[in-house]
Amino acid sequence: MKVVALHGYPLDGRLFAPLATALTGHLEVLAPDFRGRRTASRPALPMHTMAQLADDVTEDLPGLTGGEPFLLGGLSMGGYVVLELLRRHRRSPALSGLRGIVLMDTRASEDDASTREKREAARAAIAQEGMASALHAMLPNLLGANARGGPAEAVVRSMILETPRDAARADLAGMAARTGSWDVLVALDLPLLVLVGEEDAITPPRDAEAIAESAPAAPRVSLATVPAAGHLAPLEEPAECARILREFAGFASRRGG
Repeated sequence: MKVVALHGYPLDGRLFAPLATALTGHLEVLAPDFRGRRTASRPALPMHTMAQLADDVTEDLPGLTGGEPFLLGGLSMGGYVVLELLRRHRRSPALSGLRGIVLMDTRASEDDASTREKREAARAAIAQEGMASALHAMLPNLLGANARGGPAEAVVRSMILETPRDAARADLAGMAARTGSWDVLVALDLPLLVLVGEEDAITPPRDAEAIAESAPAAPRVSLATVPAAGHLAPLEEPAECARILREFAGFASRRGG
């Protein structure tokens, strides 16, 4: 089985490289880059709405999965995109092989007024100062204590600084404009894994608990808290996240289409 994993802001598909290594021989991880960065073929737009990113991913899914069964996962902004993709494309032929959903370090609620103001301030800072402003603002909250100063932090620094400022500003605008996705969770008819870092300061465990409690029709809901991890659990603790994913994929595979 394959896992299509969607990254968060202001990162890229390298976020999932350690997880892919940990899952070698079990699950194949495919981590595309959202438009406007690194390997993406699509250019940045003035605003990356979650709907636009969801449409992009849906268009690419047949090529990524090759028609094989797959799990669809997203971390942080990637989770917002997964939920919007389900809203817009749940019955699309591109999702015929979908066997389960994995939401990592994310939330289903929309931004409140304070968060929207912070995103606009971040957009202005990036326009004036570049991605160094995003690194300075975000890095202290992205990682758990064990990952700070280590290889995971080095990867995060590279991803943030190499994200083009136009793409980052478009992501921020799109996240601020999104609506909540509780309705998508209520209607979800697939197995759901909700994974969160124990030390996640951005989308803490209470957000994961709220997601897990909001999918009554899902045939299985698993809530997993990853010890010693922050907001980027698959990067910080790939071995533990791989163990959790293998168990979930086993259930999803046995359940079938």
